[in-house]
Amino acid sequence: MTAQAAALDRYPLRERKRARIRVGLWQALKDRIEITPLGGISVRELAAAVEVSEPTFFAHFTSKTQLLAYHICLWRIGTAMAAARHPDGAPFLRAFLDSTAEAITAGPQLWFEITAEIARGAGLCEILDISDAERLLVFGDEAALGVPVIPQADLFARHLAAARQQGRPGLDVSEATTALLTAFYGVPLALGRDRLGELAAAYHRQLDQVLASGQHR
Repeated sequence: MTAQAAALDRYPLRERKRARIRVGLWQALKDRIEITPLGGISVRELAAAVEVSEPTFFAHFTSKTQLLAYHICLWRIGTAMAAARHPDGAPFLRAFLDSTAEAITAGPQLWFEITAEIARGAGLCEILDISDAERLLVFGDEAALGVPVIPQADLFARHLAAARQQGRPGLDVSEATTALLTAFYGVPLALGRDRLGELAAAYHRQLDQVLASGQHR
């Protein structure tokens, strides 16, 4: 028995089954969305991939759009875990953006679909409950159990505030958060799929500009 399986065994069967269905539906969407636009993927085929019925899909997610929101929550957990080895403030933000760039490069169509849905006001910033069993299934790491799913703006604001305390007293956290959010969503679109190899460096330049604003006031 693997360590992950042993860890999952401590949860009731019903919770493990729920986790496997939800994670399976998420993985089915990820597997398809890089070759088929979201609008061309049916709930029926996602459910069939996990060998459940359409009503079972809707028992877990209200729509494909909410499944995208689920992905964002998992992405936030994973990216925060990757950045957690770095000190708060600018080092954390750099590591967070590096991890984000890696994720976008690995699944660009998923990211572009998410950006389009956000632009349509689809409510993808919804914070969904991610159970411990789901976290173990996805990450295979006990460290994932304690990671909160923090809204993007709040996470940026927290670490920009830390950066201000660490030597950028003129940094306006509210303005800097807005600027960083704009870069966060806008830079991948500006580069396009063909130039995503430049994304990490472009993110760093944008962060440097945001942080520099705190040194010139």
